[in-house]
Amino acid sequence: KSVSDNAGAEGSSHGGGALARTGPVFAALTGLTSLAILLEAVFAGEVIAPASSNGWLSAHNVTADVVIALTVITAVYAAVCLRDSARLLVIGSVVLAVLVIVQTAIGHAITNNNDNGLLVIHVPLALLVFGLTIWLSVKARSLRKAAGS
Repeated sequence: KSVSDNAGAEGSSHGGGALARTGPVFAALTGLTSLAILLEAVFAGEVIAPASSNGWLSAHNVTADVVIALTVITAVYAAVCLRDSARLLVIGSVVLAVLVIVQTAIGHAITNNNDNGLLVIHVPLALLVFGLTIWLSVKARSLRKAAGS
């Protein structure tokens, strides 16, 4: 496939220029989101540790709010700036935002209701969220390369 065919598969044949302009911002947002999610995993590991974890639980909760904000900002940015040039990134970003909101709701149910049974959903969902974030980063980079930026 030619570059224009790839761009057309993602939205429009002139989407490469838009992706070249908006892709770096999307990459930065996705990178910050990945970092925040990685911190979530570190804080979660401390929460699970047998020692006192109240401070780590607070850090985990605050970081969850940061992750929600970053994923929603990323999804809105993608929907506005990438809708014509990279629909897969838009869809992935929106799915990521929804999954993070669900993930946070489950986390609050665990801590507020002491419902540790939800951990069997919370932990695998966290891995899925992190995997989707990595996929978004890799896909954005490959689309930018294909567009010639």
